[in-house]
Amino acid sequence: MTTVLLAGGPALVRAAVSRVIEASRLFDVVAQAGDTARLGAGLPAGVRPDAVLLDRTGRSITDVAQTVSAVSATARTIVFGVADVAESDACLRAGATGVLAADITAVQLVAAVETVLRGGLVVVLGTAPVLAAHQRRTAGPEVIGTLSLRERQILTLLAGGHEGPAIAAALRISPLTVKTHIAHLLNKIGVHRRGHAIAFAYEHGLVQPGTTPVQPFVTRLDEPHPGTRGTDPDRTGVYLGATG
Repeated sequence: MTTVLLAGGPALVRAAVSRVIEASRLFDVVAQAGDTARLGAGLPAGVRPDAVLLDRTGRSITDVAQTVSAVSATARTIVFGVADVAESDACLRAGATGVLAADITAVQLVAAVETVLRGGLVVVLGTAPVLAAHQRRTAGPEVIGTLSLRERQILTLLAGGHEGPAIAAALRISPLTVKTHIAHLLNKIGVHRRGHAIAFAYEHGLVQPGTTPVQPFVTRLDEPHPGTRGTDPDRTGVYLGATG
């Protein structure tokens, strides 16, 4: 079973989060660490969880980022209780692959942990996934309409934790073609990193943590759209949102 280490925050909150995680029957809480300052040197000897859920309550974001940098070297790291975009950006730059607001629901928490452990990236601020405005040129969903069908396929697979070779195999195209499409979609979204593009996908509903089945979604995208009459799928303008 996949294991999670809970670190920081009030003991009562850790107990509640532990019950939520255990009740999902997807993960085991392998350990808890009330003093996150000790994690600045990395995880305790003999403790190797698959993910660390770090509560930033009561600590400066600079200290939290330093802890994230040390812990993320050996385990996927999710920061809980992030207040705004600036804090989110600091955590992501330090190596976090999950950033969560304090007011998320139990369902959102479990879905976020599941997504991160699959290799995805989750940013949820104020119960709505967001991406820092300075990291992209557009603030609205209108950019989705500029993505080709193939670009949406690839972005969906990226958000599902798939790497370039796996995407190439799934879509029956060359790895070089995948890289080209990724470069194009990053440019259209206005970001420089794949993780930011994944966050954009969550923000605008292309995928949803724990609810978007990647393979059925890709299969549906592969189906000819009525009216295209054999048009190159990379040139169609069809928008298919998240399923589930």
